[in-house]
Amino acid sequence: MAQLEMLDADAPMPAINEALQRDGGVIVRDMLSAAAVDEIVGDLGPAMSNAAPGSRSGIELWEGFHGRSTIRFCGLAARSRGFVEHALLNPILLGVADHFLLPWASDYWMNTGQVMAVGPGEVAQYVHRDQNNWPEAMTDEKELTVSCMFALSDFTRENGATVVIPGSHRLPTATVLRGAEFDPDEIAYAEMDVGSGMIYTGKVAHGAGHNNTDEWRYGMHLSFVSGWLRPEEASPLVIDRSLAAELPERARELLGWSSYHSMGGGRTWLVDFEDASRLFT
Repeated sequence: MAQLEMLDADAPMPAINEALQRDGGVIVRDMLSAAAVDEIVGDLGPAMSNAAPGSRSGIELWEGFHGRSTIRFCGLAARSRGFVEHALLNPILLGVADHFLLPWASDYWMNTGQVMAVGPGEVAQYVHRDQNNWPEAMTDEKELTVSCMFALSDFTRENGATVVIPGSHRLPTATVLRGAEFDPDEIAYAEMDVGSGMIYTGKVAHGAGHNNTDEWRYGMHLSFVSGWLRPEEASPLVIDRSLAAELPERARELLGWSSYHSMGGGRTWLVDFEDASRLFT
């Protein structure tokens, strides 16, 4: 069985980036402190209690992908200041995003922040690449997105720890993964303690594992995408201007309350032809 490297939160950023470059994923212990986990879980508890498992898309493919016994919800920055302070602005994840995304873009923003709670008996998700959200932009060279799965409870192979295929980020962009079978020796399971984070690139094959226990596996996904691409989650429709005004400037930028200045090109996402950040001056 393959393994992902596991590093401590105080590991040098070059060591984290090197492991990610080599394997496509890396586990970092204690990315969230116990107090941060308690704060985030407390903030998100009401939404968790009111959310129903399964997809409401009505599309069979998405219903299978999302999981019929998995609870998902977004809008985490509107629900939890702890999410903003400890996850969105997490220095380790931002350091990784700087390293992998800034060679291809002048900035990046949040793609999505989601709770992903895998229920008892949930079947394994088919492995996929997150970059496939933007097939028109994919190339073998570019990294479009980086993500982190934060463990809000312990992740074990038995309760659905994320399945990762180390090295699959080097497969050609056109490789079709859905339905692909991998040798057991190629498969790693992101087993980690609560507060840890599994950081991975948009090119690596991964998916939620099979939960064959009677307990819930609580995870929180956060991803960033190049600033010239449209993200999965429409954050400015959820984080309104009054709420955005209460957040740190970098958090506002990551949530879409600023404009994009391309490298050697024009400006986009403007307000009256000026940078959207002027709304807060």
